[in-house]
Amino acid sequence: MFPGDLASAIMATKKLDLVLFGATGFTGTQTLKHLVQHVPPGFKWAIAGRSREKLEALLPLCADAASQPVIRLADSTDAASVDKLVASTRVVIQLAGPYGKNGEVFVAAAAKHGTHYLDLTGEIGWVAQMIERHQAAAIDSKAKIIPVCGFEALPFDMAALLIASRLKDVTGERAASVEVINQFTGPPAFRPRDILSGGTMASIKAMLEEGAGASLTDPAALVSDDAIAALIRDTSGYDFRARFDQESGAWLAPTVPAPFVNPPVIYRSISLLNRLKGSPFARECHYEEAMSTRGMAPFALGQRVVAEMLARSFNAMAKSIDRDGALDQLGRAAIKQVMEWIGPKPGEGPSERHLEASGYTLRMKATSASGSVVQGRATAHGHPGYRSTAMLIAEAGLLLAGAGAAGCSALPRRSGFLTPATAFGVGSQPAWARAQMVFAFDEDL
Repeated sequence: MFPGDLASAIMATKKLDLVLFGATGFTGTQTLKHLVQHVPPGFKWAIAGRSREKLEALLPLCADAASQPVIRLADSTDAASVDKLVASTRVVIQLAGPYGKNGEVFVAAAAKHGTHYLDLTGEIGWVAQMIERHQAAAIDSKAKIIPVCGFEALPFDMAALLIASRLKDVTGERAASVEVINQFTGPPAFRPRDILSGGTMASIKAMLEEGAGASLTDPAALVSDDAIAALIRDTSGYDFRARFDQESGAWLAPTVPAPFVNPPVIYRSISLLNRLKGSPFARECHYEEAMSTRGMAPFALGQRVVAEMLARSFNAMAKSIDRDGALDQLGRAAIKQVMEWIGPKPGEGPSERHLEASGYTLRMKATSASGSVVQGRATAHGHPGYRSTAMLIAEAGLLLAGAGAAGCSALPRRSGFLTPATAFGVGSQPAWARAQMVFAFDEDL
């Protein structure tokens, strides 16, 4: 019997605090490294996946952890094994996409057993389906189901909440509009795998499959209130464009890698919070985001070219989606061919240099109906899609397991399908700081 087997047998009758599923993947290993640094003594946790051999190969990475993980086996194609795994823990981090293929079995089990659930999906159409199918069960079991919990969309969602809350604290007014502008920092990326991992490429391809793309043209895809959804669609439809930002002196482009992902999450946050007393958002709050091209080209003309190319590409993608949400045959075939040609293979990802030297900043602004303005900035260290994402979802898991960073306030008492902002609230900032993402406001800078 392996040591892990004995430990698993001893732990079998005890509820785990957290399970990391998909630990052997590229992002999974990055997430594991952060957990190893921050799990407290006595923390009961497991690394999980299909291959015992691959999981055992990760155990040396855990040597310095305050408490050692056990190994649990489960396969997303085996519902019984997933149900058993999810039932054994208080929190599950699910990192094995694409989620349209591998995710529902975990969501269903979490909603059934009252287990808190986190993932990194960008498949908004799939999230909408999961809400429709499993929201009632999750509320009944008091499970917190929090998809889209990496670089998309946790930093943007928290930025919108925090800047709107600061506006309300300072002026007593609610935010009529919120803007978040991202700028990547660090070395230039010359290889596809320095931008995307194989797992992300697989998720993007799955999102663009026939019937999975309807939400790409719908910023209100995750809003359940029909009247609010109609208002959002009337005022916030996608029309990607390049524009010059006088304040920063840079050309702005649609957010990469997927400008369709964040707005539905932020609008769900706004709609959920507006059901409660004291929301920092106005009912008709408009959300807008963009990406600065500063650093992507040496001169303003080059930045404009980059911004225009990105805007045209995303507009073409949006227009190629028919009313049923399917890409036309030519558009789908072209995108798949290009991705398979340039994309990294599953398990590959950015180099260590890019993981460590990269980062990003978010410039955030909230404006009230009367014109009052509050601004701020979030500064994050680590490659956005992999190191930063891994640290953020690891901290989110620790928060849900009751092992968050010192200084975090109690989580909001909500259940069902939540967003990062509605699940963690304004009191979670110390956790994101431990994940090397720090928020500050202009009066503090």
